[in-house]
Amino acid sequence: MTDEPAPGTIGAISIAYADYCASVAHAVADQADAVERLIDAMTSAGAIHCYGFGRSGNAVASLAIRLRHFQRVLKDVWLVSDQVRNPFEPGELFVAFSRQGTRFELLKYVERARELGLACAFVTSKPVGEGAASHLYEPGDIVIELPPINPALLSPADLYGGGDFELAANLFQEILVTCIGFRHEIPTSDVEDRHVP
Repeated sequence: MTDEPAPGTIGAISIAYADYCASVAHAVADQADAVERLIDAMTSAGAIHCYGFGRSGNAVASLAIRLRHFQRVLKDVWLVSDQVRNPFEPGELFVAFSRQGTRFELLKYVERARELGLACAFVTSKPVGEGAASHLYEPGDIVIELPPINPALLSPADLYGGGDFELAANLFQEILVTCIGFRHEIPTSDVEDRHVP
């Protein structure tokens, strides 16, 4: 007899996702230099433009909301594709969350950002030099790679719709926001003061 939950049960699936989150946290820690570069780029940017589509869009929208709480340190933060935002300007930062980096809208935004001299940062599950997203990257870009879940962790249950990337992206944005707040000694009261009720 074992204390492990039976495969495919809520307990087993919960443990699988907890193990996956731990692997994402380790992957982010292993990329500390890239994360620090992203924080530096956010701090020095004239504005930050965040993009994602679908569930990736939800994760990046969470990031944009959280970064707006840090106006003590950061300039304006905009959600790309939102109808109320500023245009891209040189000296700003474009941040995209995209599992594969293949959406035509993303490609157009990246093209426009590069034309105007924005720095670019990508949070993806496709490693540099491999897979669909690698065509996006140029030298000097900031790339954070989030690992995909090993489907065997969930077996015999299936992974539905690639939700692992969105889970990883949400975890990443929480890590990033906490690092920014700690580095810049931003009081937690700023979140309450700048939160839209």
